[in-house]
Amino acid sequence: MHPLRCLPMTTRLPSSGAPAMSGAPATTCRSDEIVLIHRLFRRLFGEAPALVREVVPGDAPRAAFLSKHLHGLTKLLHVHHHAEDDFFWDRMTERAPACGLHVALMRKQHQSVSDQLDEIDTRIDDWTASGADAAAAEHLATALDEVDRSLAEHLADEEREAFPVLDAVLSEAEWDEISAHAQREKPPLPLFLLLGLMMDAVPESERAAWMARELPAPMRTAYRLFGHRSYERAMRRLHPVPQKSVEGGRR
Repeated sequence: MHPLRCLPMTTRLPSSGAPAMSGAPATTCRSDEIVLIHRLFRRLFGEAPALVREVVPGDAPRAAFLSKHLHGLTKLLHVHHHAEDDFFWDRMTERAPACGLHVALMRKQHQSVSDQLDEIDTRIDDWTASGADAAAAEHLATALDEVDRSLAEHLADEEREAFPVLDAVLSEAEWDEISAHAQREKPPLPLFLLLGLMMDAVPESERAAWMARELPAPMRTAYRLFGHRSYERAMRRLHPVPQKSVEGGRR
């Protein structure tokens, strides 16, 4: 699976009364791969409001750095949802007509989150233009809180309702098609940051097997040689140790 694989959502609704699945291929378990992507989004959006609120008012360089990160994050989620829209919902509707209400919910949630992301992008720019003003920071952080709540609901709905159906109606070849599409996308965030976050989402006891199964040999080698250090540097920059803590440790 590629680190930028774009994937699905969920919520149990009453059946529309339409016929059950038609023309479904053998069931796969490929939606398990998407759970890692969802964990990444939950983590990054969950920590984003605090990152903004922790910026000292007037610290324009820190605000500029975080603004670039946040713009990359909103773009990453847009790309993820667009791929789902392109590859999942029409096929799910065609092959599992009884799930029409679930598909409608997924589309509605995608549009709602998309609107929220557009608002966040605007507030990011307002924050940087203000020179990291405290009021602009809180305006942005509040919007990030809201999208975090929306995303938590959406991802839970998708994993509960859409994933089992997608495993039943999409073939291995179609999942491979989605993976190939994702690999053609240029990551809007540093590649080794995304890869490291995904690896963190895999239980440590399963990490080596996951790398061997999901990453091509050149990528595994690159991560072992220098990618993990790139990830650690990126995380330290994203979550710097407060200066007062450092000074306190020297006393």
